[in-house]
Amino acid sequence: MLSLDEHNLLYHVGPETPLGNLMRRYWVPVLESSELVAGYRAKRVRILGEDLVAYRTQTGDVGLIGEFCPHRWASLYYGRIEETGIRCVYHAWKFGLDGQCMEMPNEPPETDFSDKVCHAAYPCAERGGVIWAYMGPLDTQPGLPDLEWALVPETHRFVSKFYQKCNFLTALEGGLDPAHISFLHGVLGDGDAKSMEDFDRAAAGFGQSLRMQRTPHLALKTTDYGFILGARREAEGDAYYWRITQYHIPFHSMPPVDLGQDKLYHTHMWFPADDDHLVNWCVSWHPSRPLTESEREAMGSGLSIHITDFAPPTNEAYGDIRPRGNRHNDYLLDWEVQHTRRFFGVPGVGLQDIAVTETQPPLFRTGERLGHSDIGVIQVRKSLLAATIALRDHGTPPPGTEPESFRIRPASLILPRDQEWTSGAQSDLVSVVGNDSEPR
Repeated sequence: MLSLDEHNLLYHVGPETPLGNLMRRYWVPVLESSELVAGYRAKRVRILGEDLVAYRTQTGDVGLIGEFCPHRWASLYYGRIEETGIRCVYHAWKFGLDGQCMEMPNEPPETDFSDKVCHAAYPCAERGGVIWAYMGPLDTQPGLPDLEWALVPETHRFVSKFYQKCNFLTALEGGLDPAHISFLHGVLGDGDAKSMEDFDRAAAGFGQSLRMQRTPHLALKTTDYGFILGARREAEGDAYYWRITQYHIPFHSMPPVDLGQDKLYHTHMWFPADDDHLVNWCVSWHPSRPLTESEREAMGSGLSIHITDFAPPTNEAYGDIRPRGNRHNDYLLDWEVQHTRRFFGVPGVGLQDIAVTETQPPLFRTGERLGHSDIGVIQVRKSLLAATIALRDHGTPPPGTEPESFRIRPASLILPRDQEWTSGAQSDLVSVVGNDSEPR
């Protein structure tokens, strides 16, 4: 269980908070590139507790600036987008991509003080169809992360995102918990299953299905960029079935893939909008071929990690990616399905995860009891606390900011029982795209 001091360190991400300062040392996802049209309109975003607007100039450059004009706090969401910046509609102050005020048309030349006004703004770059921002000190700005999915052609990846109403760490911890998969996302079978005994009987006979062994043995190894988490189950013969999750500090997780040669990979970026909300970025990709039409249809169906069924859009930040299933309608839970077909009657993996994380209390939970199956949860808290305190107290540079540290993959494989799991999986845990690839 976290102490109150530890909770406060891990919960708050706003400006000048220790964890917020750590987060700002990494490139952070803002929007998909396709969401901004050159010279057209701005879009509200909320990032690490800051209200911002993103826009694309008439010449195609991306800007990210504080939403409220420093003159009289009118919203730049309504701003006029020009060739080199954005202009407030209230008094026509114009700001460049760096936030510097360029013009004050409402002031006569003798009282113009535009050179003294610089608004909050952050440098942006594009890679993998995503707009990234760097919000930390410019002298520590790293290169863009060499994420494999961001370096393959657009035809090879599927990107989605949705808004989630909980602290980012509550959601991230679910992504580092292999034991929940057999339960929360479990299928009961064709019979009428009402108990754990029925659940086990329905799961029997499925070869190496996850449903065979709902209690895997977990192992963990720390890395320079975070850690890898292995879930071991019995396999046929003298072998184990290993499913390996990757965690890259501070908000990336990669769940295990399926067995086989032609593997699709998946990842999440659990990125905090503020203390109590996040944007859950979900990406699926294949490193060497385009995704098939059927694969894209499956990802867009809402039954996988991707959520594509949203409530009617609003002009608020992320008002167009708020899932239709929410706390007020029980996340579309079907009680008859839960009674007979699924362990949890909410449709789709992504919405099932939302339902349990959004309804949890905050991180500081009196009486929380963690066990061996929670070693990923425990370690992510340790990793973030250690990096946050080291930066705050000693100015220690955060781990894993180097672009090459992101050249990783999750894995799923069969290993001999006497094979050490991290060495046996070593080649599977490194991406093959990125070393010599140019950003696309």
